[in-house]
Amino acid sequence: MMQNKTSDPTISVNDCILKVVDQFKYLGSTISRNLSLDSEINIRIGKAASAQAKLNERVWENKNLTINTKMRVYRACVLSTLLYGSETWSTYTSQENKLNAFHLRSLRRILGISWSDHISNEAVHNKSCIPSIQAILSKHRLRWLGHVKRMDDSRLPKLLLFGQLATGTRSVGRPRLRFIDACKRDMKQCGINLNTWEKTALNRNAWRKSINAGTSKVQNKIKTKTRKAAKASCKEDVIVNSN
Repeated sequence: MMQNKTSDPTISVNDCILKVVDQFKYLGSTISRNLSLDSEINIRIGKAASAQAKLNERVWENKNLTINTKMRVYRACVLSTLLYGSETWSTYTSQENKLNAFHLRSLRRILGISWSDHISNEAVHNKSCIPSIQAILSKHRLRWLGHVKRMDDSRLPKLLLFGQLATGTRSVGRPRLRFIDACKRDMKQCGINLNTWEKTALNRNAWRKSINAGTSKVQNKIKTKTRKAAKASCKEDVIVNSN
């Protein structure tokens, strides 16, 4: 697999010519030539849906299990499959919304809530005691960021994260979202100071406390947006009915 290839290279190993591909799987994650996460996210959703379907009869439809037990199984079997490797993802808003749509659809199905019940997403999160995908992704990314910061300076992940190119030019157009950019966005949403985060991250306990408090803020912001959207839709319905 090559980036910005002009012609397919010819590479042979033991007289066997290697195929040139646009994407391949490495350590369970799908890597694409254009560095897009779309293929990986689609595969993750498919595998999570398959894992959830296998547990229908034994877990989700089992009336002898409590909601708390079902949520623990969901976290261990479905959510972990959906977000495998997500601590290194640089996700756009559209990709996070796609993951969150599957997440909410799964929670509603497990809790026995249909769309006709007119129960808000906020109520679903409260009943399941599981936050939104946006909050979970922020938590995963920031915890990994702190882990990389505490590594030795000679470690490859730290060199890649904090290193800069000595030469080269950026292509014309909007640059791709980098991992550090996604982390800075998460820190802004969590209320973590961008100027002092490196010092805070050196203390594992202090960094985790900052992340936990910050992701709670992210979840509250999402709840506020959901309430505003619900109120706006109700006002529109009232206006339409009055007309």
